[in-house]
Amino acid sequence: MLRNASISDSVASLSHKRLEINREKQDFSVVKNVDTATPWDLAVVGYADAQDASERARRWWQAVPSHIADIPKTADWAVAAFAIGCGLYFAFPFEPNLAVCGAISAAGLLAWMIATKWQWQSLLLLLVIFASLGLTRATWHSKAVNTPFLDEGFYTVTGWVEAQERSGNGIRWRIRVHEIEGRSAPESVHSVRIKINKRGENSNIGQVGQGVQLQAILSAPPGPVVPGGYDPARAAYFSRISAYGFSTSAPEAVILESRHWQESQSRRIARFRYGLAERIRVQAPEATAGLQVALLTGIRSYIPDAQTDALRAAGLAHVLAISGLHMGLLAGGAYALSSLFLAMIGPLARRYDMRKFAAVIGALSATGYLILSGGSVATQRAYIMALIVFLAVILDRRAFSIRSVSIAALITLTLHPEALISAGFQMSFAAVIALVIVYRNWQGPLYERRTIGSRFTTGLATLSITSFVAGTATAAYAVMHFNRMASYGFIGNLLAMPIFTFAVMPAALATLIAMPFGLEWAPLQVMGASLSLLLWVAEWVAGWSSAMVHIKSPPSWVVAIYSLGFLWLCLGEKSLKLMSLAVFAVCLIAWALNPTPDMRVSDDGRIAIWDSEARNTLYVGSNRADRYGREQFTRRAGVAEVETQSYADTLALCDALACRLELSGNSVSIVSHPSEVPEECRYSDLIILTERDAGPVAKRGCKAQVIGPKELKTNGAYDIYLGGKTIKTVQAIPKTRQTRPWGVRTYRRD
Repeated sequence: MLRNASISDSVASLSHKRLEINREKQDFSVVKNVDTATPWDLAVVGYADAQDASERARRWWQAVPSHIADIPKTADWAVAAFAIGCGLYFAFPFEPNLAVCGAISAAGLLAWMIATKWQWQSLLLLLVIFASLGLTRATWHSKAVNTPFLDEGFYTVTGWVEAQERSGNGIRWRIRVHEIEGRSAPESVHSVRIKINKRGENSNIGQVGQGVQLQAILSAPPGPVVPGGYDPARAAYFSRISAYGFSTSAPEAVILESRHWQESQSRRIARFRYGLAERIRVQAPEATAGLQVALLTGIRSYIPDAQTDALRAAGLAHVLAISGLHMGLLAGGAYALSSLFLAMIGPLARRYDMRKFAAVIGALSATGYLILSGGSVATQRAYIMALIVFLAVILDRRAFSIRSVSIAALITLTLHPEALISAGFQMSFAAVIALVIVYRNWQGPLYERRTIGSRFTTGLATLSITSFVAGTATAAYAVMHFNRMASYGFIGNLLAMPIFTFAVMPAALATLIAMPFGLEWAPLQVMGASLSLLLWVAEWVAGWSSAMVHIKSPPSWVVAIYSLGFLWLCLGEKSLKLMSLAVFAVCLIAWALNPTPDMRVSDDGRIAIWDSEARNTLYVGSNRADRYGREQFTRRAGVAEVETQSYADTLALCDALACRLELSGNSVSIVSHPSEVPEECRYSDLIILTERDAGPVAKRGCKAQVIGPKELKTNGAYDIYLGGKTIKTVQAIPKTRQTRPWGVRTYRRD
């Protein structure tokens, strides 16, 4: 981020050398006349005092016991242990007890404090303590969130519109609830998400920040539609969304007073962001307005689907998510401009190090961008990293290091432990760690020569290395989470990122600078033209043969084991690096041998069956039902496009009440009426009741495995593995999940 400011850094470095010479001639430790001292004099005195305090702290630290003094040497591994503790919370099949977790952490800490004669044992104990602290923090955070889920029913909701996004023919509102009336409505409901029809969109009612009242049918957020898939209920729980639903009446505008100053500020920021988004849409080129809104405000609902698909196929999907790249370019650009401007002020530049004041301006710019972009978890992580970099500049420390990445990870996980299991957190930190390791070893060869020609070559090499390293570090996570990989992502990034780095984001920074003066039209046009060129590159690369490759899902434990191996490779000594290669091999073998299910039963009894010979045909009961579930089912099998056919017409023998199929040596019956269950029990290995459940007597006397509406309602969708004597079924909502806070499907008043 800071290397882009090479000219300003050179000027500022010269001024810093002059400052060192002046310090030898002047004594800044004492200001004799405070009344005549300038603010700059006082700032330098404060900086000198801080350095003295730092030196005293260093001497004190040298006197503490060795196992305590060794903490900085193991800080990176301690943060990794903290992350493991957070991960254990989500991996547990039960809800941990907060008091027990806290007691384990306290006992371990006490044992470590008195273990003055231990060596490697104390370090191992320190890692265990940090893991228990991570588990404790995740448990505490989950209990503190305490989002209640609503029973399905009719509700009257009063609140203000916190956010809105397009959804099919209408829009979705996230409403910050002030009052809610209806069946089992608790007072602790924070937010709900409601789909509004178009009549609400075309009116002046429902602007972000405005108070509204409407009637809606709401229910608890749904669980995952496939075993091991994305869990909307867990995401809603930590986002404090108590229900999803749709409106049954036109919204009415109401006047609501903010209940506290935090809510008042949130409403102001929400109004400002969406007002700014509308202002950008009006003045930006129509073809790229959605992308410009997303890059400047973080609101992505205006991006056309075709553009999103092209960017994804070209390996440029990271452009859409405001993260370290955007924060680094914008805040780094602000730092470079301010550093250059301040360095040109001769009297100040000869006396003070202007880079430190420019770092303060860069930090303020990063703060403004964080607020403007909505402050998602990924943006918060990037913001923390930016602050650490600018603080390192102010304190004359190395700006980019594994230690700074560790601090950013620790702060992020302390604030949001649930971020650990998200794809964004894993991919962003994997990319940053890999880049820091690579540039730490190659920085010398890359930046030895400073001629004009070598700078161009160095810039191209840096961009190529960055694209390759970041793409390689994140590729495995992208495949594990999304089951797809951009085959030409390296080429796409190599062609598109110079446009994004040197044209799009500088124009975005110019837009934000010009907006207070009403002069944003020109930089918006430049930004739009640059994005048009970037989109052309993306569409060109996406049009190549096999641009997007789809791969089946690995076992769920592979993500955790792979991450551990990745940390060993990046942070470990030679022995751990070699062990990481063995870990990667185990993950690849388990991934390759992981079977894919033969059929799916949705939570409402819809059937989908793979063709036993070629996984490109899916036999279904209805093409319209369970579309999203079938899409997730085929995606996790690593299949991009499938042809659907009716199993009743091609694969099964059916009558009015049941269908019978022979699949992989097993007999499967699909029954619509329970009266047929006794008959099918004599011939079938698996019976699926799609509409009405059978009685306990019929199920108890059946030799076949029976899945009915009762099981589907409780356990969610089923993945079924056929073949052999035993039929394996995997539930989307197993009993272990039902014990977790986000697994409680409804709220019930005591």
